[in-house]
Amino acid sequence: MLASIRDKKPHVSRNLGGLGHAFSTEIAQQLLFERGLRTPYVRLWRHGEDIGVRGTAKSNGGVDERRVLAGLADPQYVVSEMRAGATLVFQAMSTYCPEVASFCSDLADDIGCPVAANAFLTPPHAQGAPVHYDMASVFIRQLAGSKTWRLHEPPKQWPIRRSKPGDKPETPLAQEVTLHPGDCLYLPRGYYHEGITGDDGSVHITFSDGVEDHWVDVLHDVLDLVAERTESMRGRLPGRSDALSGQSKGIWQTVREDVSRALEDLSDEMISALILRRLQAREQELARSEVVSLAEILAVESKPGEE
Repeated sequence: MLASIRDKKPHVSRNLGGLGHAFSTEIAQQLLFERGLRTPYVRLWRHGEDIGVRGTAKSNGGVDERRVLAGLADPQYVVSEMRAGATLVFQAMSTYCPEVASFCSDLADDIGCPVAANAFLTPPHAQGAPVHYDMASVFIRQLAGSKTWRLHEPPKQWPIRRSKPGDKPETPLAQEVTLHPGDCLYLPRGYYHEGITGDDGSVHITFSDGVEDHWVDVLHDVLDLVAERTESMRGRLPGRSDALSGQSKGIWQTVREDVSRALEDLSDEMISALILRRLQAREQELARSEVVSLAEILAVESKPGEE
């Protein structure tokens, strides 16, 4: 299924079942109140604006200044802002949440590329992040409540530059869809999207397939290789006066001819080797980290129960 829609069009899958072993409101509660997260791992969004998590909320007549000084999110402040319509966001969850990390690892094995995860908890009648598009394709998995998504066509097929804050889509509305628990929306990279809640709040987790390599990345590798073999490419740029007077045209003609000859000399096998090098680097990212003994690194012996 994924191969037929990947990077092509949005797709909704219904009734996939629960995902409570990976993330839930209970896990979110632990992350916020017990694990002491700081920005950028935890953020607050309201009406498309990042409002920050380091403010303080009065509790029993006082202020928890210790958390502010330590750069930690103040749970009471977060809760107060959520009551006022803010969306709580947990970012890069595989780096600090074992449940999510395990699921991301299994999903990465299935789709063949690294997977990142962000979770969003939005109260009723609210919007968190502004309309935007992502540089990677994402799976939006609804865990609790519901959220309605408005999807607009990409500004161009497979954009390579991020959308800017405040950008409004000028492309047609492609789809409007409401997700309920167990539903999943696959969203190809480049599609503008914004999510809004109704009478129910929403808990969803977004799995990103990472920013994969593109042909433009291979072209950068090719030019680096050509520069090693082409003297004119390594030359200094002409000065301002030469550029303004047009004398740089002759230099550019030499560089262009040299690069063209060098590109023609590159074999198909060399291009394949450059592609494989990038694929192998990605496979290394996918490899699960080997458990390393700190005692072995420190050359000390550690026994259970010893001080």
